[in-house]
Amino acid sequence: MQHLPENVNTLEKMMLSRAAAAQRPINGTLELLPLCNMNCDMCYIRLGRAEMEERGRLHTADEWISLGRQMQQAGVLFLLLTGGEPLLFPDFRKLYSELRQMGMILTINTNGTLLDEEWADFFGKQKPRRINITLYGADDKAYESLCHYPGGFEKTLRAIRLLKERGVDVKINGSVTRENLKDMDAVYRIGRNMDVPVHMDTYMLPGIHEIGKPFDQQSRLSPEEAAVAEMKMLKEEADPEIYPQLVRARIAQTEREDAVYPEKIYCMAGNCSFAIGWQGEMRPCVTLSEPSVPVFERGFEAAWKEISEKAKAFSVNEKCTRCRMRPICKTCAASAKLETGEYNGLPEYLCRYSKEYLKLLCKENEKLWNKGL
Repeated sequence: MQHLPENVNTLEKMMLSRAAAAQRPINGTLELLPLCNMNCDMCYIRLGRAEMEERGRLHTADEWISLGRQMQQAGVLFLLLTGGEPLLFPDFRKLYSELRQMGMILTINTNGTLLDEEWADFFGKQKPRRINITLYGADDKAYESLCHYPGGFEKTLRAIRLLKERGVDVKINGSVTRENLKDMDAVYRIGRNMDVPVHMDTYMLPGIHEIGKPFDQQSRLSPEEAAVAEMKMLKEEADPEIYPQLVRARIAQTEREDAVYPEKIYCMAGNCSFAIGWQGEMRPCVTLSEPSVPVFERGFEAAWKEISEKAKAFSVNEKCTRCRMRPICKTCAASAKLETGEYNGLPEYLCRYSKEYLKLLCKENEKLWNKGL
């Protein structure tokens, strides 16, 4: 599922809405490479170099720059540069600088461990919109067990400090797993201490090596654990003054017994957003592997028209369109595909998650009433 670019304001939301209504591309993700210096258990992208070379070659910075000019002409404004680990991409600085000169508003997803003073100086002089740095736990133990990368914790914190010293906007992202669930409170505390916003993803797609395994054999949380973590995330990230209203609003969203929800894609994927993988395949979003169109061969405009049209064919399960849990459920065609193997599959994981989340919301609401809030 393709979400809004980072930190969008009202004007930008209006631009995105208008672009979606007109089926024009404005927001994209470029997966520059599948290589990463870490090897996280839950990753669904990373390949080793030998695996990558069996599947194809990396496109050069010049090829991406040429494609960038086509994107610029088509009206693309927001780009997320990611991987793998994007700082491993050859000639990253050249590509980044050229895209920035085209007027692209750039965000970068990185694990931060490669970001030294030289990189920080570079971004300090050519500031992106934001750099999202993933923090996988609150100490090095999490990096050793979850990412198989000893020393990663201190390197990540150092990267955040270096960027902040140079006035670069930084955000901490986190993915909550069985291994680092206990660190969730500590990660939020680190963010507060460093004066950096934090967002934790509590629902994770099954890792590339874990698809089809029973839930209790996967590195991600069980559906019920994910619901507990989602409640904690809501409380940590919401403004305390409006937290009670948010809890009640989510409950109210589930009380429309006669509601019917769209079966087609209604996020930005294929409407005004796209993703381009390292092999040059354009897709509606980063999660979907198909439909795909070879954008370097077809050209950006032709590839977008084909992807945008094909994305209209996706439908979620009919039961999802009439389920009162839909507003608090994370089901979409992409998540259904990875959870069940079918775009219109009924994902047991998300059904269990949503039911548990609603129970927790109701319990929290009762506590808030008892406190007079």
